[in-house]
Amino acid sequence: MIAEKIKLENFRNYEKEQVLFSPDVNIIYGDNGMGKTNLIEALYFFSYARSFRAKTKEFLKHGADNAKIELDFVSKGRRQNADIIFTKDKKKKIRVNEINISKNSELLGNFICVLFTPDELNLVKDGPDKRRKFLDTSIVSLRPSYFSALAAYSSCLKQKNALLKNGNFSLLDIWDERLSEYGAVISCMRESYVKNLAEKAKVAQKDISGGKEELEVIYSHNYKIGNNKRETKDYILEKITEARKREIEYRMCLAGPHRDDLLFKINSYNSKSYASQGQQRSIVLSMKIAQMEIIKEQEDEYPQLLLDDVMSELDLSRRDYLTEKIKGKQVIISCTDLSNISLKNDANLIYIKDGKVCI
Repeated sequence: MIAEKIKLENFRNYEKEQVLFSPDVNIIYGDNGMGKTNLIEALYFFSYARSFRAKTKEFLKHGADNAKIELDFVSKGRRQNADIIFTKDKKKKIRVNEINISKNSELLGNFICVLFTPDELNLVKDGPDKRRKFLDTSIVSLRPSYFSALAAYSSCLKQKNALLKNGNFSLLDIWDERLSEYGAVISCMRESYVKNLAEKAKVAQKDISGGKEELEVIYSHNYKIGNNKRETKDYILEKITEARKREIEYRMCLAGPHRDDLLFKINSYNSKSYASQGQQRSIVLSMKIAQMEIIKEQEDEYPQLLLDDVMSELDLSRRDYLTEKIKGKQVIISCTDLSNISLKNDANLIYIKDGKVCI
């Protein structure tokens, strides 16, 4: 996956700019608040049809009626184009190769990137919702059908929780059936993905630690997973049925894939409790490398790697390891200080000031 050129019009703090990328290392630099992360965010949109930033959904530059981002890229051996228009009513209009896309899921898989931010360095010690988000984001870029199952499951979950909250228990059987059906699709895909992820992350962790650390990545769930989706659906439904009394008592859904988690162990010890901060950061780095390798394995090309101000958060040994791993791949790095980037001498340097690309 190679991004060649991106155009931004009234997007965040950009009025009208375009950026040309090298197929190798690209470094976006400038002071804080200049628009570096906005540019990373725009690229991310073409992979996932949404932002990775949780706080604000206002993508339009102040005073604009709409905003547009457009990407020229190479994927699956051919040049392609995609554009996204953001409107005042917070809707999106998406096109790929001049064909209108009616569902976000139809954008997935055309252009794949892997994002690494400082916030993700806390993946091990944060709550399970962060780990589920990492897992789900990793899978949707490869399996658009997973996105549809997640959306359907989330909708069912909201409906059931509303029934429980309002004390309307007569329709619970219907929603439990639907939850278990969509849940089986989700959990089976998660199980398969984590198995592959664990193998590759184990290798990366050994490399980073000089062979001293054995990493286990475990998919944790509160129900059985069967040999197929039908068996798994039955197991999930059984678990939900068992939880019925407690769900009525607590007025919320307590069983199913929305409570899944990822567990990490180093040399058989729970990493959340016993791993040092450095070891926890190594685990996250291993997971990102594994994610990239899975995409290469399944798509026969590496994804674009987006490193949003993460280099300054890694110590020298981990920075050197990551630098070695990204050689020969397209990577876009944002930073305020070029001194932390050893690849700067061979990189395409992009200086951003006040939402403008300065030559």
